[in-house]
Amino acid sequence: MVELDTTALRGSHFVADLEGGGLAQLTLNPALQRSVEEVLASHHLPFAAAAVVSIPDGKVLVLAGSSKADPSLDAATLALRPWAPAASVFKVVAASALLQEGHVEPITRVCYHGGVSSILRDNLVDLPALDRSCASLGYGIGKSQNAIIAKLAVRNLRPEQLEHIATAFGFGQALDFDAEMEASEVDIPRDPLEFGRAAAGFWHSSLSVLHGAMLAATIANRGEMPAAHIVEKAVDPQGATIKLPKLPARRVLDPAVAEKVGEMMRLTTTMGTARHSFRDRKGHPYLPIEVAGKTGTLFYRGRPQDPALPSMVALPEDGQLGYSWFVGFAPADRPKIAFAVLLGNSSTWPLKAHAVARQLVAEYLAAEGGAKHGRLLARR
Repeated sequence: MVELDTTALRGSHFVADLEGGGLAQLTLNPALQRSVEEVLASHHLPFAAAAVVSIPDGKVLVLAGSSKADPSLDAATLALRPWAPAASVFKVVAASALLQEGHVEPITRVCYHGGVSSILRDNLVDLPALDRSCASLGYGIGKSQNAIIAKLAVRNLRPEQLEHIATAFGFGQALDFDAEMEASEVDIPRDPLEFGRAAAGFWHSSLSVLHGAMLAATIANRGEMPAAHIVEKAVDPQGATIKLPKLPARRVLDPAVAEKVGEMMRLTTTMGTARHSFRDRKGHPYLPIEVAGKTGTLFYRGRPQDPALPSMVALPEDGQLGYSWFVGFAPADRPKIAFAVLLGNSSTWPLKAHAVARQLVAEYLAAEGGAKHGRLLARR
C-alpha cells in the first residue's frame, strides 16, 4: 500500500512512500496532474476532486483534490472517499441493468410527466391526461430525465437485478487499489417508489471520485472494469525491486450492452445536460474530439444516512452545498481516458462539473499534443 500523503515530484515522476518502508514511483502524469490541480484550486470551492485513468490499462493519471475552507484535505481524502451521493451518475448503472437484465433497448419509449427534480408515485403509472411527452431511454440518459428512468426501472427490473448490476460495478465493496480506498455504497429499496427513485439517482447510493472514473472506464472498455493502479514501480527499504501483481480487468457487462450505454452517454454532451459545456449555440463542438459522459446533481441534506462530508469545517455557513458530478470518457469513439469530476458548490457559486470536465479533457489533449489550442478551447 502506498502512502499518498507523502506524494512528491522527484525529477520527471511522482513518488510516494510505501507502508512499512520502501518507495513507489507513481503513474501520475506530472503535467496533467499539475494542470488539473490548478483548475480545481482556481474555482475556490468548498470541495472539489477529480480522477483520470487511462484505458485499457487502468493507470491513474490524475488524483486531485482541493478545498477552500479546509486546506488540510488532501487528494486521497477527496478522491478516494465516497463523500457524495452518486446522484444521476447512478443512471448509468440503471441503464446498464435495464439493457442487460430487463432486455430494454435505448430506443424503448415511455410516455411521462414531471420528473424534472423529483419522483412522485404518479410518475410511475400511465396517466394519459398528464403524460403528454414520450421519449426513449437514450433521451432519458442524455437529458437525465428522472421520470423516464424510474418508470422503466419499475416496469422492467426487479430490485435484485439492479442490485446485481450495482454490485458488479463495485458498489458495496472496496475496489482493489494500491492505496486505502473506501467502498461506495448502495441500498436498493423494495418499495416501488423508493426503488424508482434509487434507479434515477435520488440518494440510496454513494460514490467516490476514483470509483466514478472506473465506472466510466467500464463502459468505455466494452464492459470490462480495468484494474486501477497508481504504482508504476516500487523498491523495498533496501532498494530491491518489488514485483508488482498484475490484476486482470473484470467483466461487468456484456460488450454489446456497454457499447449501447456508451452511445447514450454521448447524448449528454451532444443534446443533453452537458451540451452547453461542450458545444456552442450553433452545435459546433468546442473540442476537436467527442466526449461521452453523465451528469449528476443533488443538494446536501445532512441526514444521518447520507454520505458523510470529508470535513464539516468546509461546509458553507448557510449549510447549503450542491453536489455536481460529471463522469465520462474521451475520445468517445476510441477511448483513451476515463475521468470523474465532483464539485461541492456553495449556494452562491453553482459551478457545474461538466464545465470543469471540459477543461480537464482540453488539458489532456494539450499535454498529449493532440490539440494546439486545448487550453484556449477549455476557457471559452
